[in-house]
Amino acid sequence: MIRLNRMTDYAAVVLSVMASAHHHGEKGSLSTTDISARSGLGQPTVAKIMKQLSQAGLVNATRGKDGGYSLTRAPEAIAVATIIEAMEGPIALTACVETASDPCASRNSCFISGHWERVNTSIADALEAVTLADLTNPEYSFSRNVVATETLSNTASTATPASIS
Repeated sequence: MIRLNRMTDYAAVVLSVMASAHHHGEKGSLSTTDISARSGLGQPTVAKIMKQLSQAGLVNATRGKDGGYSLTRAPEAIAVATIIEAMEGPIALTACVETASDPCASRNSCFISGHWERVNTSIADALEAVTLADLTNPEYSFSRNVVATETLSNTASTATPASIS
């Protein structure tokens, strides 16, 4: 089973809290205490996640009385793949894909390694296509999907046998 670790899941929750605050026009930074209260996660867990997200460049840390964390870019510009990579490293389903941190010893002689690369690339591309905004605002995601579906339907209905080949 392919599964994200718990801290990556929590990172998506924490970033969703921040994206929601951004969406509702809240200015300034959110403290780990605020994020903890809004997310239901423990403050020490939030602090640990924020440190990793800060090191990855997804959030800015501000010190001082009114300090806290803020997103470095709009939620629409943060891909789910970026969140996963910030918490877990490169997306690599098997040791034989290019992004693997510990390459497979038989990669050069294996006849299926290229196929795993295609699978890995497809999954990474799908995760790149989903943003933090998509996770936090179902209407945003739905409206984009409706437009894409309508475009595909219109293209399919206007296609003729000659234009398909």
